[in-house]
Parts: sequence; C-alpha cells; structure tokens
Amino acid sequence: MIDVLSQCRDYPQRQFAKGETLIEESVRTDHLCVLKSGGFDVLLGSVAFVHIGQPGAFLGGISAVLEGAPSATLVASEDSWVYVIEHASDVVRVRPELTLAVAQGLARRLVAVTGYLVDIKRQYAGTGTHLALMDRVLAELASQDAASQAADAEPLGSERADVPDY
Repeated sequence: MIDVLSQCRDYPQRQFAKGETLIEESVRTDHLCVLKSGGFDVLLGSVAFVHIGQPGAFLGGISAVLEGAPSATLVASEDSWVYVIEHASDVVRVRPELTLAVAQGLARRLVAVTGYLVDIKRQYAGTGTHLALMDRVLAELASQDAASQAADAEPLGSERADVPDY
C-alpha cells in the first residue's frame, strides 16, 4: 500500500471551512487533491451520496485521469485540509506512484459499488420492480469504454422527469 500522505508532503496545502466547495460538478480545474484531515460530502446535483473522510483519499481523481470535468461536487462537511496537486493531468503521467494510488482508490470504490448493485439484484430478483433489472444495469456499466464516453454519447441516468439521474 502506498503512503499517499508522505508522497504529497511537498505539495501546497489548503484549508476548507465547513460548507465550502472544493470541487464543483462540471467545472474543470485540473486539480487533484489529497485529504489530509476533515471530510467532504460528494453530491450529484443536489443529492449527497457519499462521505469521504479517510486521510490520504484522492479528491478529483476521475477528472485527473480522464482529463475532464468533475462528475460531482465536493463540499467540506467539517473544517478540512487538503494537499493540492496542480496540473493533475500532467502529474498522473509523470508520478507513477501517485497514478497507481489513484487507480487503487478508484478500483476500491468500483468494487464497493459493484457489490452494492449485485446485492440489490439479489434482494429484488423476481419482484418485477425496476430494481430487478440490475443485471441489465450492471452489464451496461461493465461494458462502458472510451468510445461510449464520447461527447455525443447520451448521459446515463433516468429517463423519467420525476426520478433523479443516478
């Protein structure tokens, strides 16, 4: 396991007060942050769906690796400190130990989400509800590749106006 915090000691630190936004959905900055202390809530639209509070966690890793705009907003849930890595899309090319750490963190999150989706599939199999369709959702997510993520690709989410995108 890579000691991310020791790898980031030379990067500048920034404090965020509770309620302050670190990353704004769809606003590209090319920053990658590493949580030193505190915590952040992750929101998609106005829906908070996860809390990140583990020191050494990467914030903005997906944007850095994909060289794109963030897919979510991160708001400090308490007074927090982060290391700020500027020009993140360049840094992930020249710092393989950080790139590996980012990949490991993203892989752990993917394993957790996939496990959750499979659990939902098991619970709702045969019920005839929309949650019973998890096999299709999992297959669609698992088959995503760079070509399907083109700018003209339809965004994933609900087609119903009364149901938020997931």
